[in-house]
Amino acid sequence: MKHRVKHRAVAPGGGPREIAGTTLRGVQRILAAGLIAIFGALSALHVFWAAGGRAGGAVAIPRHGGEALFTPSPLGTLAVALALAAAAASVAAAAGWLGARGPTRAGRVLTAVLAVIFLSRAIGDFRYVGLFKSLGDDPFRSWDTWLFSPLCLAIALAAMTVARSRESRAPTTSWG
Repeated sequence: MKHRVKHRAVAPGGGPREIAGTTLRGVQRILAAGLIAIFGALSALHVFWAAGGRAGGAVAIPRHGGEALFTPSPLGTLAVALALAAAAASVAAAAGWLGARGPTRAGRVLTAVLAVIFLSRAIGDFRYVGLFKSLGDDPFRSWDTWLFSPLCLAIALAAMTVARSRESRAPTTSWG
């Protein structure tokens, strides 16, 4: 006995798992690639600073009354670089890009943790950092308002989207 499968028509670019003609999985892959690039660039910047580079460092530390609120050591800065590289690896694992037997589930959990961490950073301490800061009189405050905190919020949203992936099969070479 043959079974007939009914196919329902889906509007082009429509459907519950499509965004502008791209599947949700495709969007997750794009976001994962973006997160890996961001974490890689930030990790490289921290390695540069740990090695003694100064470019950009003046706006990376909050100040009050002209005094830096903390002075990062080269070892501490290198630890941040390693943590950012680990974040990139977690996202790659969540996306299923570490092989068919890769730690996809652990990657999704760690990527969800990253989302919480970066959301917390975006919200801030209500004093010197974050979207709701109230103090500070330095270039960091402006950079934090217009770049650092919005970037952390975008990272948090993208990481949560990637972490919610339910697909565990090996990735294909196409983005769709």
